[in-house]
Amino acid sequence: MLASEPPEPTPARLPTRAELVRRPLPASVLNSVPVTGFPESLPELDGRLVQALQEAAIPGMALAIAQGGRLVAMRGYGTLTLGSPVAVEPTLPAMLCSLCKPLTAQAFLVLAQEDKLTLEDRADRWITIDPRITLRQLLTHRSGLAEKFLDTSHAATEAEHVKKALTEPLTFTPDERFLYSNVGYQVLGRILAAVTGQRPDLFIQKRLLDPLGIRSYFVATYLTPADRVRYDSGGAYVLTPHRYDKETRRHMPVRDRATSLAKEAFGSSDTSGAGCMSAVDFLHFLCSITPAQRQRIRKHASATGGYGLGWMLKDGGLAHTGIGSGETHYALTRESGVSYVCFLPSSNDEACERVLARVQNLVLRLKPAPELPWL
Repeated sequence: MLASEPPEPTPARLPTRAELVRRPLPASVLNSVPVTGFPESLPELDGRLVQALQEAAIPGMALAIAQGGRLVAMRGYGTLTLGSPVAVEPTLPAMLCSLCKPLTAQAFLVLAQEDKLTLEDRADRWITIDPRITLRQLLTHRSGLAEKFLDTSHAATEAEHVKKALTEPLTFTPDERFLYSNVGYQVLGRILAAVTGQRPDLFIQKRLLDPLGIRSYFVATYLTPADRVRYDSGGAYVLTPHRYDKETRRHMPVRDRATSLAKEAFGSSDTSGAGCMSAVDFLHFLCSITPAQRQRIRKHASATGGYGLGWMLKDGGLAHTGIGSGETHYALTRESGVSYVCFLPSSNDEACERVLARVQNLVLRLKPAPELPWL
């Protein structure tokens, strides 16, 4: 059986706008603005990105940009839904999807630095699992565990959900090759709870996010049933996900995102996909990763085919995507100091890919801009 986890504490709660917006925000960009010359300034960048969203028929976008570890821009583009009068703000939390994995991996880096564990430790030190599997293999998707949960039955807790998954045979011998595994990161969540004596989201908040003043983080599947309904119905301060219908070529708001995930288990996907945070706060977390930690991530990624400790070697830096049934997100940080986080509330893969390519091209050519305080 699984190592014992701490008792379930009070459910997570939805943050309010008043809690997250503690100073005036820049006006959201709703309409195309005049574009002149090369987009090296923020107003010119705004014009081109609004144009890109309109061409893609994506309702909105949240974007945060840092230069040299300093916040220089946070922008909301468009509206929560097509035709809605409510503008997107960069402080709106969104479901992170696989952007949860860098948070989970960072928690293990912190514990390793404190000599609470080593990345070569066998996972069966804390959980009943194939004794060949190590923490490093779980963190780099080389454990042999399946990509996703094969057993679709429900469980009372995520610990029980994971226990069912671990009865399935491995897909390959550990360390033999790479296979992106949500199951592996859920196993890491159970190990994190066993090591720290805390629920994973509470440890991540206390150790990684509280020192930065980040308040937008929560796990949607730990919300109360009433708050999950608020999240799904548009009654909460969150970025509304949209599912794209290829037949009608229309975006439709997803109104069952948190509720359907929570049906799998209380806390389902807490360390692999159900965490939520704003774009500007995720950028703040990204910029807090130290040079020594970045070097360690790169070392593991280079040795294991390009994915190391929660990050991919991509686009000239450390990057990760977050793709769900109504979201497409991207985060990138380069050694040059340029970092950005972009949230798109859309499942239209092709359109999102075009918009993200435009975002990256413009952000990487942006002239140095004045520093803004972190929220």
